Amino acid sequence: MPTIPQRIASAFAVLCGHYGDVTQMARSRERSRQSLYREAEQVADAVDGTAARARIDELQRQLAERRAEVQALEERLKHAVEITPEKQHEFAAVAQAEGVNLSAARRLLRVVKGSAPTPSVPALGRATLEAGGRAGALLTVLDEAARPLVRQGTAAEIFFGRRPVLMVVEPESLCWITGRVVEARDGVTWAAEFARLPALEAVVRDDGTGLGKGVKLERARRRAASLPDLDDTLDVFHTLREGGRALRQTWGAATRALERAGAAQKGLDRLGRQGRSRQGHGTATNRLWRQAERLWDQALAAETAWDQAKSAFELFTPEGRLNDRAQAEAVVAAALPHLGGAAWAKTRRLLLRRESFTFLDRAGQRLADLGLDANVLSALLDLEGLRRQPWRLSAATRAWALARTVHLTKACSDWRAEARRVRAALRGVWRASSLVECVNSVARMQQARHRRMTQGLLDLKRLYWNLRQFRAGHRKGQTPYELLGLDLPALSFWEFLKLTPDELRGRLSDQQVAA
Repeated sequence: MPTIPQRIASAFAVLCGHYGDVTQMARSRERSRQSLYREAEQVADAVDGTAARARIDELQRQLAERRAEVQALEERLKHAVEITPEKQHEFAAVAQAEGVNLSAARRLLRVVKGSAPTPSVPALGRATLEAGGRAGALLTVLDEAARPLVRQGTAAEIFFGRRPVLMVVEPESLCWITGRVVEARDGVTWAAEFARLPALEAVVRDDGTGLGKGVKLERARRRAASLPDLDDTLDVFHTLREGGRALRQTWGAATRALERAGAAQKGLDRLGRQGRSRQGHGTATNRLWRQAERLWDQALAAETAWDQAKSAFELFTPEGRLNDRAQAEAVVAAALPHLGGAAWAKTRRLLLRRESFTFLDRAGQRLADLGLDANVLSALLDLEGLRRQPWRLSAATRAWALARTVHLTKACSDWRAEARRVRAALRGVWRASSLVECVNSVARMQQARHRRMTQGLLDLKRLYWNLRQFRAGHRKGQTPYELLGLDLPALSFWEFLKLTPDELRGRLSDQQVAA
């Protein structure tokens, strides 16, 4: 390896020497002339710096690429989830709470884990069984805090196979208060369930025998203990459904009678075209036409009467006035004579039940509790009725609404805030148990995906439902427990599920003290 001075000398001889200097230096060093030329080129490149700069630039480019790769990997690492055994248990528990069966959950977990071993279905089942036990223990603590906050409830019964389940949902928050598998759905069982809700003021229910008897027993217990009574509202949803079913049966009978009469008339006309005697056939045909006309008239009258009867279950009459029990019962009394026959028997019984219009009594009481002047309240109700019935808008009603607005502006400077109070009071009057039926539909849908619904699985679903944020509507971004008034720790469902009952009770107590 030539020394630096030798390489510099070689470059001088090549670049600045005379003819023959390179040959003489090569002989003196016993080297080839080409090696001297290469040394000269290396020296020139070193002095010029272009090659070194290019090499440095290439190294810097490679360094920048490696840094970008490291940053991208770090970003991916932030979102990466290590599929630990605990994470697999969380996956199975949330899947079961959402209604996914364990076989489907295992297939989804296999997609996430790739070639790594996936737990068996029995292993996932044992994990969810343990999660359901923890959920039941936590619900015991949560129910102690939630039940005193429930003032209204919608109640119903569903069946998992032959096992009845008592369902109670708070309508404003959609908080699932009760989901208990019981041996019997009789009145005593329901009365014991209502007794667990000390602040309950109103129940909306269907016409189930056991449920109705349970409400009666609870009201009797409250009267004996000198406690506030319980408002019992018969569900409007089932009444309207029964009425619609009866109307379809009525129109079906009229339509079939009309078809029979038409078929008989075609046969009679056929005899005339064939020149055959129609004697004896016209009487039967005329009888069928009279029967069809009678049934058709009855169906028309029943449809008109049913439309009138349905208006009795609205908070506002078709004229835009606030409805009350007296008006509703009068409308029903006028409609009942036209709702005859076996098809309307159940609907008639429901229409005559006093509990069918309890929601109107409750609406009147809630409005009276606002303490507003009678004239101001009347004007606010007129505007609210027009807002709820936009089909009544016309030039005359707009002028009338403007006059009522001017009256309110003079009588009450803050009438818009009072209008919001009136709207809130009416919105808090629940007249249908369709809300609990919404939760029932979720439970039934999930039941169809599971082989067997146990109390632990039901507890897991109930806890998940009450801790899950709504994604749309006026409840968006809030959980049922938050809407009910519980101040819970900000934890994920799985983190919440890992709390012990004592830890949860302590956190609830600390937050109540802080509040």
